[in-house]
Amino acid sequence: MAYSIINVRGHYEVYDAFGSFLFSADTKAEALSELREAEAA
Repeated sequence: MAYSIINVRGHYEVYDAFGSFLFSADTKAEALSELREAEAA
């Protein structure tokens, strides 16, 4: 699935391909790590 990671005032918000909010993270690396964990589950 495709995701968008957007920097919003110093934190990162992750959205799915349909534009639905999934989660936020403090860093882009943290967001990518959470996405990898979610895809592995």
